[in-house]
Amino acid sequence: MTKKCSTKKGTFQSGFSINVRLNNLAETGRLQFFYHSPRSKYPVRDVTNEQGQGWKLEPHIEKNAENYYDECYQNNIVPFLCSDEKYLFLFTNCKNGNTYRGKQVIVGYIVKENGFQRPNKDGGGFHYAVQGDTKLFSFKDAFPLERLVQSKVRMKKCSAEETKTILNHFKGKENILTMCINEINRLERDIL
Repeated sequence: MTKKCSTKKGTFQSGFSINVRLNNLAETGRLQFFYHSPRSKYPVRDVTNEQGQGWKLEPHIEKNAENYYDECYQNNIVPFLCSDEKYLFLFTNCKNGNTYRGKQVIVGYIVKENGFQRPNKDGGGFHYAVQGDTKLFSFKDAFPLERLVQSKVRMKKCSAEETKTILNHFKGKENILTMCINEINRLERDIL
């Protein structure tokens, strides 16, 4: 059964399929929050559960994806997959000692190239994931979210103008995706 996409929270339930849009995408996007690992100077997820929110699996940059292993913010991911939006901007609240400590910053993005169902961790039902070319940037190159919004957010749609501003900010900056994957592997080894 196909269910029409909606941005209303709680609209999406296990057992329904959606129409993922991958063609004729607009130069727009939306924000997606993740918990930063306080142990790391890199913008990686909290795999060590230092923030007490669980051992984070998303964004799963090792697979160039968001929601690959764990259901998170489906009320943001599903509308993104159904929309003509092209970019999923990854942002976090920096927890280490650099300039942006305690501030929300955009540290990268996933270009929507694929969307698909994934089984839930508990084995009951499924959730949706997005996958595509992924770029991550150091905190020193991060985009301060306060340039877009004045209060803390977990998700937000970005206009074409906002999207262009974010992408222009990252032009010429070094993509540190491989370093971030190596850092996640190091952090996971440290907790074993």
